[in-house]
Amino acid sequence: MKTKLNHKLSILAFIFSFSLYFGQKIEFNIPKDIETLQNSIFYFQNDFTKDEAKAAAASDSDFSTTVDLYNLNDDADNKNPYLALAVKSGGKPKQFIQQAIWNVNMKKVSSNNTKVTVFLEKIIPDSWSKKEVDTKLTKSTGKLEKEIKEFLLAYEPSEAASAAENAEISATDAAETAAQAAANIATFEAKAAQKKEISKKLQNLFSKKQFISLPATSDTFTKLLQTDPAQLECKDCKDGQYSNWDFDDFNMIYANMNGGAEYYAIQYYGNNSVSGLPYGLVFNDSSPSECKQKFARYNAQLYQTTVDTDENSSRALTVVTFKMNSSFVRLEFGNEYLTRLVISNKEF
Repeated sequence: MKTKLNHKLSILAFIFSFSLYFGQKIEFNIPKDIETLQNSIFYFQNDFTKDEAKAAAASDSDFSTTVDLYNLNDDADNKNPYLALAVKSGGKPKQFIQQAIWNVNMKKVSSNNTKVTVFLEKIIPDSWSKKEVDTKLTKSTGKLEKEIKEFLLAYEPSEAASAAENAEISATDAAETAAQAAANIATFEAKAAQKKEISKKLQNLFSKKQFISLPATSDTFTKLLQTDPAQLECKDCKDGQYSNWDFDDFNMIYANMNGGAEYYAIQYYGNNSVSGLPYGLVFNDSSPSECKQKFARYNAQLYQTTVDTDENSSRALTVVTFKMNSSFVRLEFGNEYLTRLVISNKEF
């Protein structure tokens, strides 16, 4: 179900700018009043939209908001239908657009007629594609504009549903707002008090700014960490042991299992924000949603699971998993932020 309308609609100062847009503007008239259309547009969706809050600018005769598409994969065999992607000379044929933003403007023509203008406002390639995609020359194919027009022509809001929704909103808004405000303040205060650190050991370990590929050996990590590990007993591991490195800011293990599985894992236990991991990941700072978005091109999946804490109890754990090249990556969020990562040669 779509997010409730008054949570979606944030009325800002009435500001319109047509000076910058990508390529063409597409304009069409809808034989409906502007109030109906500005409420309807928040219910537009397709396979690439998200159920999220939207900002808008409005006056008596004008209205503006955006329609955002996410995770548009583009390669030689599977072109995304919404963008005519411009790739710089020498760029790879496979690119990934993290977000594309279309501006939707409405202008009242008469009491039952509204002029709608749609144009591509901005595209955001992911970190792997931003150097190769020409964001200024990329254009809209016109498919989204057509979908929006067809939706606005066909959509008929239910008066009964709207009345029930508004009644529900008015009864719960105050409590929800107060609770959310308190939670936001607590989170802000905790993050403000948090120390930010850079781990030299992590920087040395990931000096190439990417995950270490498998297969590897204990000596691979010993050389990078410049510290010998402890060898701990493990009945399921080759030679009956695995390697363990303990540092002030993190712990790392490397294991080669009898069944052919191989993995290394890094866990942070403290309260500070610790950087030094590749791809901009930060212990105790990177969130699950941020990581899912960061690795969207690898079809990153975010979900909750449970882990055993001892023989008699377990706890909920948020994870993000994906496959990058030949490695399976698992990011774990023990306190709402990244606390552990695991790289394996087999799926988790």
